[in-house]
Amino acid sequence: MTTASKKRKVIEELTAEDKSLRESINGTITTCFFNNKGGVGKTTLVANLGAELALNFKSKVLIVDADPQCNLTQYVLSDDETNSLYASDNPESIFTVIRPLSLGKGYENALPIRTIEKFGFDLIVGDPRLALQEDLLAGDWRDAKGGGMRGIRTTFVFAELVKKAKEMNYDFVFFDMGPSLGAINRAVLLAMEYFVVPMSVDVFSLWAIKNIGSTVSVWKKELDTGIKLSEEPTELSLLSPQGKLKFLGYVTQQHRERYGYDTIHDDNSDEEFKIKRRVKAYEEIGEIFPEKVNEHLLSLYASDTLSPHLGDIRHLGSLAPRSQSQHVPMISVSGTGNYTRLRKSARELYRAIARRYLENIIEAQKEN
Repeated sequence: MTTASKKRKVIEELTAEDKSLRESINGTITTCFFNNKGGVGKTTLVANLGAELALNFKSKVLIVDADPQCNLTQYVLSDDETNSLYASDNPESIFTVIRPLSLGKGYENALPIRTIEKFGFDLIVGDPRLALQEDLLAGDWRDAKGGGMRGIRTTFVFAELVKKAKEMNYDFVFFDMGPSLGAINRAVLLAMEYFVVPMSVDVFSLWAIKNIGSTVSVWKKELDTGIKLSEEPTELSLLSPQGKLKFLGYVTQQHRERYGYDTIHDDNSDEEFKIKRRVKAYEEIGEIFPEKVNEHLLSLYASDTLSPHLGDIRHLGSLAPRSQSQHVPMISVSGTGNYTRLRKSARELYRAIARRYLENIIEAQKEN
């Protein structure tokens, strides 16, 4: 097991205001990034926000790839590292953490952590076999709701991971998750203090907001009931910070501008031609996002003064795919010409999101 103990290369120095923000955060902050709709830029956000906090805010960050598709792991590891990792019959991964429970051996003692130097954070890599544990978590959830300690222990498997991370003095623990409302994601969400929702500007994200709000609220109530009915309530104090999951904000993924076309008739030439116009429906969806977020997630807000919009991730041309092919954060992509401008935009973008993220945490901690 390794940790990111080496001095990290700072990409861009913090302002005095940003240093003050970072120093105002208390303890280990646990956050998952969740949307049951795919294609919203979730993994890119997790990796680059984590890198911003690690490289520039000088924080100790652990990211857990809890998505069986392992997109984050493939993003931050080189191609050779990825091939070597998954060529192994039993790679050390997130599956290593949960597997002992399915064998009746309790929690795993050590976390399979590796350092990702180019991103500045530590990682627990993803594993396709994690999907095989969905039935275990689903079955034991029924037991957990009834107060059964076996079910509660299984549900808190990721909470136990977080507990160990806190003992290792991580400043931030992020979970990247797959796009589902299944048992794996339920176990992750119930182990967290906060969740952030990455979204694209479309009607499906509006449905996702509604689904997330209703589902998370039900899960929290069911778990609270199970805890009250638990067979060994004294043991619960050693497990998760139960029932504290709060909504910290959302990030919108801005793709290229969406256009429709209007047909214009030229009376002089008697010809018709088309001109681009912004799609009205696209604009209207973006305008009602704040209202819908407030409607469906207000009861889960981390603070009464929460400003939930953490920022927009603008379309940055080829910077994102180049970041993925080089296996580096966007702020570190190599290249001249247009990439100089794009890197600067990425630095400003992720610095702004990090700032809003920290501000919301500070407000939440003031109220708790």
